[in-house]
Amino acid sequence: MADNENIHLHVPFVDANEIEYYFSQSPIENAARVWPFHVHDRIELYILLEGDVSFAVESSLYKLSPGDAIVTKPNEIHNCILNSRSVHRHMCFWFDHSSEFLFGDFISHNFGENNLIVPSDEAKTKLLDVYKRLYDASAQRDVYAQHHLILELLCIFRRFVSGGAPSEQMPAVLCDILDDIDKNFKTVRSLDHFTENYYVSASTLNRLFKRYLRTTPKMYIESKRLAYSRQLLKNGKSVLSACMEAGFPDYSNYIRLFKRRFDITPNQYKNSK
Repeated sequence: MADNENIHLHVPFVDANEIEYYFSQSPIENAARVWPFHVHDRIELYILLEGDVSFAVESSLYKLSPGDAIVTKPNEIHNCILNSRSVHRHMCFWFDHSSEFLFGDFISHNFGENNLIVPSDEAKTKLLDVYKRLYDASAQRDVYAQHHLILELLCIFRRFVSGGAPSEQMPAVLCDILDDIDKNFKTVRSLDHFTENYYVSASTLNRLFKRYLRTTPKMYIESKRLAYSRQLLKNGKSVLSACMEAGFPDYSNYIRLFKRRFDITPNQYKNSK
């Protein structure tokens, strides 16, 4: 290349995005437990460091190994499951999703698909070093180093997005029921809809949901409706319209459920940033 040859390069400008994250490094064993289904307005990146953990996202269930990660995009319902008594060391990050440049690859999946990120063994070793340096930078309140290391972390994980193992295999009847819920959660009025159309008893229906998604059919449908109502509220719908369109038959009960699940009323959520 000639000395006088100029090279013009362009890197997309990334607006300032606040990042929240935490480390859970406790060596204490925890009893098996299931966190309730929930949603966020931001991208969540959960990284397992140690523990017997599965993650349910929408209608998929993923079994994690140490070093694996789960990415969920805004309003994608999910929950963490500690399958047995074990140490639960992990990290969790929340990102603003406004930057297509940074996060486009992480949120291009369909709801409940390709949420599991499985880095190679070599990448997991590199990531462990990044986690240690990030922990040290956090302790020293070195914000510049924190941002640099989080970008390094994202750069490594990005290479393995959509390359993770598929979700756990579920019985065909449960897959059919979950597909039905995805399409019709706004209009289903009774669990009889599933027992009658899929020829399963109420006890079998509940057992399938408990076994594979660690929740009940009622709670799962309720989570889908609440997540959808949040989208409607953010898109300018009134609280009453969001309630009705999401499939809640009782307005006062909807407000109570929303407040209990998100610690904020639907109206407060609608008017928040």
